[in-house]
Amino acid sequence: MKAPRRHWTRWLPTVAKLVVLALLIWFVRHTVVSAFENLGQHDWHIEPLWLVASGVLYLLGILPAAIFWHRVLVHADQEAKLGESLRAYYVSQLGKYVPGKWMVIVLRRGLLTSPGVENTVVAASVFFETLTMLAAGSALSALLLIIWHPDKTLLIGTALGSMLITGVPTVPRIFQWLIHVLRVGKLNPTTGDKLSRMGARAILIGWASISVGWLLQGISLWATLRAMGAAVDGPFYDLSLHTAAVSLAVVAGFLSQIPGGLGMREWVLDQLVQPQYGASVAIVSAILFRLVWLVSELVISIILYAVGWRRIRKPAAAVKPEYSASGSR
Repeated sequence: MKAPRRHWTRWLPTVAKLVVLALLIWFVRHTVVSAFENLGQHDWHIEPLWLVASGVLYLLGILPAAIFWHRVLVHADQEAKLGESLRAYYVSQLGKYVPGKWMVIVLRRGLLTSPGVENTVVAASVFFETLTMLAAGSALSALLLIIWHPDKTLLIGTALGSMLITGVPTVPRIFQWLIHVLRVGKLNPTTGDKLSRMGARAILIGWASISVGWLLQGISLWATLRAMGAAVDGPFYDLSLHTAAVSLAVVAGFLSQIPGGLGMREWVLDQLVQPQYGASVAIVSAILFRLVWLVSELVISIILYAVGWRRIRKPAAAVKPEYSASGSR
């Protein structure tokens, strides 16, 4: 009676992966269809190469956050390799299109193949990295708006409020307290202590590097506008506006808890882009920008997943039986 049960349970991981894949395909498809339906309501002309440049800049822009997440894992005594951490981070970006954001955690944990990795620590590290990324983006957007666009009082207030909401929980001791309050310690009593080992120096370096990433994402928005023929000056012209628009749009989208930040990102982009480029450009660029990010995430996920799968399969296939000195196996 036990043998059939064991045979059945062997299929559970495969079934779970298929369910995850089906959910990703469904929600990503919904986002793409919605974006194209909105685009169909407007006249637009595009230079494709600039959209490609925008996608590459976006992928480079989230690299500092990916590296920071790896450093969080290392500080928490997790035996994650940099390569597999980056792979897990990029592929997990597709998970944000699924309601609840839980798919991001599932994807990252599933793609970390090192044996010395704990589920609860990985889950907590995802929240820590995400909140740090959002806090840095909120602070940077608030600073840029205060200096170069002081008339945007509503957005400045939104940025400052978001910085407090997302930044305060990343203080190591407060984060440890939150883990205790949320009863994560029941699953793994050491989680809070491990995550609290992130020192001030490591966190400040993370904020600085992630801020550079936000600037790259601001240039990514400029490339999308350039593809439409709306931006005629260089990438550093109005970089403060573009960076604030991108970072605050992502923060607002996350805090709204709408899959992919649908609607909230477009609203923030419209508030900052419309006065400079006009209503039509603001609407179309917001939709195009979303598509650029989504296509970039799909492409890099397929590439990294395929490369990682080959590396996992290759060592397994290369294993040969060892023989003793007597010649027996």
